[in-house]
Amino acid sequence: MSTIAFPRPHLDRKVDTAVLQSVEDYWQTLRHADRLPARNDIAPDQIDDLLPHAFILQRVAPGIARFRVAGQRLHDLLKMDARGMPFSTLFAPQARDQLQELVEASFMDPAIISMPLRSESGLLRPEVNGTLLLLPVRDHQNETSRILGAIVTEPVTVTRPRRFVISQDRPLRRESLGTRSPATQLMQGVNRKGPDAARPALKLVVNNA
Repeated sequence: MSTIAFPRPHLDRKVDTAVLQSVEDYWQTLRHADRLPARNDIAPDQIDDLLPHAFILQRVAPGIARFRVAGQRLHDLLKMDARGMPFSTLFAPQARDQLQELVEASFMDPAIISMPLRSESGLLRPEVNGTLLLLPVRDHQNETSRILGAIVTEPVTVTRPRRFVISQDRPLRRESLGTRSPATQLMQGVNRKGPDAARPALKLVVNNA
């Protein structure tokens, strides 16, 4: 029986590293002394070229977050609007324990997290690799309950949604910022009023046309 040979897409390391570095550089410009950036300081028009890769998470329980804002790249990977969905939706079940630990570290250490991703190959589906970046952000109550994130992956050519594991073949970055944030009060749901709801311009990141 003949096997199907997929043309192998390649992660453009130079371009995609530049995307993630640009998001992190922007986040760094919003820091004040040893304080984390504030959610209200994030201005979409300052990162227009990066918006397709960007997202914002809201913490709803220890290690658990939901997408409040999601760029077009998340729509392409999940084949649906990610806003309001659990962050874990992007991941295969076997990755979710480690994911929960890393998400909680980003919120509560707080820490910069960069994780290498791999979506396994399958029937009519090539392997896809990528990188995901998590950057902690304060909310309007000065609690670290938001994350500014970004994702880059190899091209996705099939119509089925992709789920990722955290790759063991490339290093994972976990960089503690050495500044304790105020204890975060858990949100009672993603529909809570706050800065995300008050900044509708960020919702234009997703274009389903």
